[in-house]
Parts: sequence; structure tokens; C-alpha cells
Amino acid sequence: MVLGLGGFSGGKKGGPVYEIEVNEGSVNMRHFTKAANERAENGYRMAHVYSQDRNTIVVWERTG
Repeated sequence: MVLGLGGFSGGKKGGPVYEIEVNEGSVNMRHFTKAANERAENGYRMAHVYSQDRNTIVVWERTG
């Protein structure tokens, strides 16, 4: 399950400057890699990654 906070666009071009994604439980690395590459193509970078109580929190930052 992925929850988006702070204006969740799914990493679309021209989206909000910051997006926070919370993944509950384990992360599917194939999906995560695909999503990270799509976000990079749309001008986002992975700014921070946190882990808390079996959840992964990713902060994406729009760079362009």
C-alpha cells in the first residue's frame, strides 16, 4: 500500500515540489525501481528515505 502526503501526483511532470510516499510493510523492489526511474524522468529526485515500524518513508523532491 502506498500513501501519498503533501500533494500526491505520483511523480507527474510539474507536480508539487515535495511528495512524501509511505510504503507499509515490505517494498516490492521491481515496482520501486520502476517508480524511481519514472520520477527521475519527470524531474524528481529521491531526497530522503526513512524506515520506521516496518514502514518505508520516501521524500521526493522536484528538481526542475
